[in-house]
Amino acid sequence: MEEKEKVNENNAEKKKKKKVKYIDDGRTIANMNVEGMRGYVPEKYKRAKSELADLKITKAERRAMIKGALLAILPLVFAYIAMFFLIFLIIYFWLS
Repeated sequence: MEEKEKVNENNAEKKKKKKVKYIDDGRTIANMNVEGMRGYVPEKYKRAKSELADLKITKAERRAMIKGALLAILPLVFAYIAMFFLIFLIIYFWLS
């Protein structure tokens, strides 16, 4: 009889114990930014991106920069299109 009472007491104590809730404090246990893993970003790219973020350019300035870059590439794009068209014409007339 006494053994049953002890077992019941032990069971009651186990039921009273509550599970401790895990609270994330933001610490990193293991850095998952490892070379070879998907999503790997080298430190030099992180630094470069933070430096670009520190520029604090306006939307109008950003648009002007993009427009300037596209205008710089435009002659090359037209040259490639013209070359493909010329090659197509040469092949067309050669095979006809």
